[in-house]
Amino acid sequence: MRRLGTKYLFLSLLVTFACGNVPAWAQSNQGFDTERWLYGKVVLVTGDSLQGAVVYHPAQDVVQIASEDGIINSFSAVSVSHFMISGVYNGKPQVFRSLPWNKGSIQSDFRVPVFFELINQGELVLMKRYIGVTAAKADQQYATASIQTSYFPHFATEGDELQEVLYMLLPNGEIVQLRKPKKDLLKLCGVHTGKVKQYAKSNKLDYNSSKDLRNIVDYYNTL
Repeated sequence: MRRLGTKYLFLSLLVTFACGNVPAWAQSNQGFDTERWLYGKVVLVTGDSLQGAVVYHPAQDVVQIASEDGIINSFSAVSVSHFMISGVYNGKPQVFRSLPWNKGSIQSDFRVPVFFELINQGELVLMKRYIGVTAAKADQQYATASIQTSYFPHFATEGDELQEVLYMLLPNGEIVQLRKPKKDLLKLCGVHTGKVKQYAKSNKLDYNSSKDLRNIVDYYNTL
């Protein structure tokens, strides 16, 4: 637990959030010069919730939130139900959920809670995790046909770019990595495979684009 040196962070974020414009913010002289914060909400597994300035550490699966009095609390996925960061996608929040996962192991079903970003809602839920570009190149277990990189100022990382790793949450709670998004998604579509392929083709959607993939999954969820 740490304390920010000023209440300006929380107050300025609160005012701009109320006005509908939530910019990234970086503390300059209190040891937070590499961390940027956005207004958000963290909901714990106990049902308690906290609101304030949020920064996310994807490599450690830790979210930090600064309260109005300057206290910074750190939470792992074990303690968190979900958290939201406001205004990331054209005014819409970025939503993360803690889910038990065996990290794709085929040798063990031991699961630990980790954070996934939820991309949509429905029978099939498209999700993302983020890893550093350097780590992605070195670790082939994350190999995927989707080599999109992202930068979020409220992610505390060593580098500027993160690779998106795509997953699907199935109705039975199973989490499947989409290593080859087109092939792996169509396997999950069952009797609707033909309709999904035609929809993607007609709308010129790219399976390797997470934005287009969301549109394809959303279409499947209407069938």
